[in-house]
Amino acid sequence: MDELEEFYVHQVVVRASKGVNGNGEDICEESAAIPCFINDQSKLVRDKQGQQIVGSTTITCNNQYAPLFQQDSEVLQVMDDGTKVLKGRVVLVNVADSGSLGLPDHTTVSLA
Repeated sequence: MDELEEFYVHQVVVRASKGVNGNGEDICEESAAIPCFINDQSKLVRDKQGQQIVGSTTITCNNQYAPLFQQDSEVLQVMDDGTKVLKGRVVLVNVADSGSLGLPDHTTVSLA
């Protein structure tokens, strides 16, 4: 059981690029809806290259979804009416795994 499940009041989908087709058009694949908590705020984060950038949104979800958040993938919020709103692109993924400590494990994704 996920101890943070009751806090995951939002949903997002991850849109990952799968390349380009023969017509030069991007091919994308969307994940299924992911339960999460979205925190819209600006803060400084470091990307994988160590550069400091301004992150605009932080998403917290269960660790099982961490592999879906690939660098530069688009993340869209699923609204109550089913529409999808772009929240940003993945710049950093942090996985918190407490091991034997028994603390709530979770993944935090920074978007820009």
